[in-house]
Amino acid sequence: MGYETWISSTYLSGLAGELKVSVTLASILLASTWIGSIGQLVGAWAFERVGSPKKYTLFVAGAARSLWAVPLLVALVFAWLAHRAGQTFPRDTWILILAAVSCSSALLATSSVASWNSWVRSLVPADFRGRFFGGRQRYVMIAMVSANLIASFWVDWRPHGYYAGYVILAVLALLCATVSTFLLTKIPEPAAIPRIEKQTFFELIREPFRNRRFRNVLIFGALMNGAVQLAGPFFPYYFTKELKIPMASVAIWTMLASAGSVLASGFWGRKIDRGAAAKIAFYCGLLVSCSPLPYVINSGKWISMIGGAEYFSNGLYSSGYLLAMTAMLFEACPEGRNAIYFSVAIAANGICGALANFVAARIAVWLIPLGGFRALFAIASVCRLIAVNVGYRLVKSRDSSN
Repeated sequence: MGYETWISSTYLSGLAGELKVSVTLASILLASTWIGSIGQLVGAWAFERVGSPKKYTLFVAGAARSLWAVPLLVALVFAWLAHRAGQTFPRDTWILILAAVSCSSALLATSSVASWNSWVRSLVPADFRGRFFGGRQRYVMIAMVSANLIASFWVDWRPHGYYAGYVILAVLALLCATVSTFLLTKIPEPAAIPRIEKQTFFELIREPFRNRRFRNVLIFGALMNGAVQLAGPFFPYYFTKELKIPMASVAIWTMLASAGSVLASGFWGRKIDRGAAAKIAFYCGLLVSCSPLPYVINSGKWISMIGGAEYFSNGLYSSGYLLAMTAMLFEACPEGRNAIYFSVAIAANGICGALANFVAARIAVWLIPLGGFRALFAIASVCRLIAVNVGYRLVKSRDSSN
């Protein structure tokens, strides 16, 4: 999680804002991760043809993580060449390289998520999954709190105008990725996962859509993710570029969001194990829908005052939403077919997320006379409310059963 925190859209967005890249270029960078997740479907097809979820996960995740050395090395070479020639750092070219690496890494990383979920599903008893994921999320968020705290000390360090703080975070991310991959090797191999006769790629991806229960959960999650991505990734960009709020402050707020998730995850996990996943997704989703509204006010001073508290409260209820959606997805996947079902869900989220990022950039530009990003945040809140209400009706309908 240290690795994932430091390469996350929060820091990519903040860096784009501090470098003052255009909204269009920022949207390409932020959408790159979601575009990469579409390759999940190819990963599921490949996973059907391997015998070990553990080996597949380790190989693909390791490859995805190692790619992040490329933009770091390229940045160092570009900086050296620019300094030597007395020229300007090729900012836009490097951002496009960063977006390409982000997309490629996401394609590989999300390809390993399906096998990871299948691996975990086979190891964790069904009646313990809510508490397992609640406990796991608590430790994940503790790691994220630590990572954001470390980032808050370094991210704004700029000796001689160079963004050395981001270089330090990139190095730390690669170190954490190496240690994490080593620790994955210590998790035991799951019992043999039953497999159906190999199918063609198109037969494989059609199968989950025939499952009505899964389809309803899929629509709920994809709609909500698209609505969230309309605004979520652009907050750090807006804070750093337009309001001149230091990225270190945004890192501390993100840390507080993780702290809120740590405090709440155990509570949500116990509630989910009692069969309340759909209700938790709905009520927490309503609160998530309202979270962009405080940022509609055009005041950097106001946002600096309330940012930490808002991020903390967002962590409390967004953790409930994410845990509930994970539990519903696990329940909707038939035994032995986890990989393709998870892959379709992640790919659908990726398509909606990427489209939302591009649409958000256009909306922010079109609505400059009405407030730009502030108008976008208001629209995003309305879209989230619509998505959570439509999604909840679907998963609670009588037709949700197979």
